[in-house]
Amino acid sequence: QEVDIVVAPCRGFQSAESTLAEFVNQVLPVVTFAISEPQLSPSDQAELREIKQKFSLPIFFLRIPEAGSELSSPKNPPKDNKSPLHLQLLDLEYLSPSSPCGCGVPGSSMLVEQLEKLRLLSSFSRQVLQQHLVEAATRLSEVHGRCLNIFINQAFDMQRDLQITPKRLEYTRRKENELYESLMGIANRKQEEMKEMIVDTLGNMKEELLEDAASMEFRDIIIPESGEPVSSKDIKRCIQQIQELIISRLNQAVANKLISSVDYLRESFVGTLERCLKSLEESWEGPVHPPRGLEKPREGAVHITSNYLKQV
Repeated sequence: QEVDIVVAPCRGFQSAESTLAEFVNQVLPVVTFAISEPQLSPSDQAELREIKQKFSLPIFFLRIPEAGSELSSPKNPPKDNKSPLHLQLLDLEYLSPSSPCGCGVPGSSMLVEQLEKLRLLSSFSRQVLQQHLVEAATRLSEVHGRCLNIFINQAFDMQRDLQITPKRLEYTRRKENELYESLMGIANRKQEEMKEMIVDTLGNMKEELLEDAASMEFRDIIIPESGEPVSSKDIKRCIQQIQELIISRLNQAVANKLISSVDYLRESFVGTLERCLKSLEESWEGPVHPPRGLEKPREGAVHITSNYLKQV
């Protein structure tokens, strides 16, 4: 059923390996090689070597005796006497040394030198098809095995993530609370220090500020030299200008101290954040393996998150 018989053209027109190359990837080939001479010619041997190198297919070799030679040839030749053709096929590694007759070994080629044994072509074809079936089943089994391994590994990964993720979240939440308390402590402490510094600076500059306020010239306000009282609107504008003077002088006085304090505060905040991130990053190196996608970074990328924070 659904069998095509292909006869290779003469060698001068197209080589046998070229003919095989047209069909071997599209069909399941059963190759037969008929020989009319007592042994292989050099061109036959070269052709068979090329076929074996390119395709590694088992071949059914059929020796067709010359006319009238069948009567002189014994029907049951001695098993130990191997014909020159048999020896050549052994040398070409087509026949198996374990099979004296060169037949019956699954997956190997077969040699038939008597026409009455041509019926062995049926069993040879069955062996070839069985070999293709075994190869296809082996490939399918390998694919099934790989799929099962993927499913099993995914199941183990999911189970591990289900066990590890709550512990990671609990640890991160605890670190978050510690970080918040530490940052709030730094902020409250530095805020009090800033207030005390501003109050001290203002106290030290009190006399100087009073003198500057007494000698300042008010803008857009006319104060009578006779000492007559001015309106409440002018008084508010004077107070506002005096406040601007005090704030301006106070800003200049505390600017350097405040900048250094803010720099320290920034370093404290960043340092605390960086230490917390390093602690979280180093925790992946503990006895509990990190979830997939959160593995320990490579040697050249250790503490990458804290480094990015420092750059920011």
